[in-house]
Amino acid sequence: MKYMVCIAALLVSLSAFAEQGRIYLKTSNSQIKTGSEFYVDVMVENLPEVYGVQLTLSYDAKSVTLIDQDAKAKGTQLELGDFLNKKHLYTLRNQADLKTGQIQYIASQVAPAQSAAGSGRLARLYFNAPANTSETEVSIQVAEFGTRNGEKYTYATQAPLSLSFNASYQVQSAPRSSIPLWAIGFATVLLLGILSAFFIRRRPAATPDSQPA
Repeated sequence: MKYMVCIAALLVSLSAFAEQGRIYLKTSNSQIKTGSEFYVDVMVENLPEVYGVQLTLSYDAKSVTLIDQDAKAKGTQLELGDFLNKKHLYTLRNQADLKTGQIQYIASQVAPAQSAAGSGRLARLYFNAPANTSETEVSIQVAEFGTRNGEKYTYATQAPLSLSFNASYQVQSAPRSSIPLWAIGFATVLLLGILSAFFIRRRPAATPDSQPA
C-alpha cells in the first residue's frame, strides 16, 4: 500500500513539460514477415533524473496480437526494460486490453534505488503478425515520469511507429542481449583464468628419470 502512495505522489504532484530528453518507439526492421513474431522497444534518451513512470501505449488489436511476457501474472504483460532498476521496482500496473489495444504501465523504483537518468530501454513489446496483416501502427499515448522530489515530467507524444508486413520479408532478428560489454569481458577473463588454473594443476610432475643427465 505504501508503494502505491509513493507512486501516486510521484506522478500526480507538480507537473512540468519536459524539455530535456525524449521517449520514442524503435524496432530493428519495420518490414516484417507475415505470420512471424516481432518486437518493438520503448526507448528513452537523455532523460533527467526520474524515479517512476506512467506510460500508455496503443496498437491495432485487429491487425496484430500482443504476446504475454509474464505467464505467472494475470493478464497480458509487456517486458520490463533496463532503464529503471528492476531489482528495486514496484509495478502498480502492467496490463494490456487485448480488445482495444491499449497497454498501461505504471511503476516506480523504491529505496535503496537511485534515480535513473540518461538513455536506455524502458520496455519491450512482443507481437505476432497474422498472415492477413499488411500494415499497422504502434504509438505512445501518455508518457509521464516522476522524480523523488515529487515533480512530474510530461513528454509530448511522437509520431506512431509504422510497420508493414509481407510474406516476402525476412523474419525479424532476435533482440540483442542487454548484458553490458564490460560484464561479458569480465566473464570471459574469469573463465580463461579458471581454465588456465585447471590445466596447470593437471600437468604431470617431472619424475627423476625424466631429469636431464
